[in-house]
Amino acid sequence: MIDPITQDIMKLYLQHQGLPPELSPTDQQAFLESESERIAERIDNMKINMEQQVLRNYMRDNGQPPPYMEKVGLINQAWAQATDFVINEEIYNQLPKEMEAYPPDQESPEAEAERDRARIQVHKSDPERWRNPLNCEDPIESTRRLMRLLWKDKPSRFQYYAVHLLAARMEDDQPYPTSTEHLLYPSFTSLLDERVAEHAASGK
Repeated sequence: MIDPITQDIMKLYLQHQGLPPELSPTDQQAFLESESERIAERIDNMKINMEQQVLRNYMRDNGQPPPYMEKVGLINQAWAQATDFVINEEIYNQLPKEMEAYPPDQESPEAEAERDRARIQVHKSDPERWRNPLNCEDPIESTRRLMRLLWKDKPSRFQYYAVHLLAARMEDDQPYPTSTEHLLYPSFTSLLDERVAEHAASGK
């Protein structure tokens, strides 16, 4: 089955590269699907290899398998890295160099928006994308309302990361706090405090 993210990025790639002109519309669609399937299969194989590698490294460094939740986090991170690696190698490295030759302030609004959409699409499978909200979709208003309910007294930098963390968890169908009494509320607050401190120390 074609991964929807891979399919969308393939379409973006082919818009710039162009389909072989000698192909009929039917053959062009078949070409798109076969290329998407090939890249999706390579991503799946890379996920398996990177997942095995990260779990072996953990066992080597700690002498025991990771706890369940940490294992899930390690696997999700490995899968996101595998997806990024293959997409960058198969698609973005194949785009014409002139596409990267112009700074954003010289691009048309349409080109800049397309670049933003492509970047967001690449990071869609990364559970840690909230740490760099430029890689995220804009949260919807209901998510913003929940964030304000949970952390209305926190500074703006904290709220900036918080709303994107909530949005990412919702998009990934993962649990998230719905009130200040929720069991996840303390851990989310600590995680966000750490990210704010990290930003303050590094400036990014």
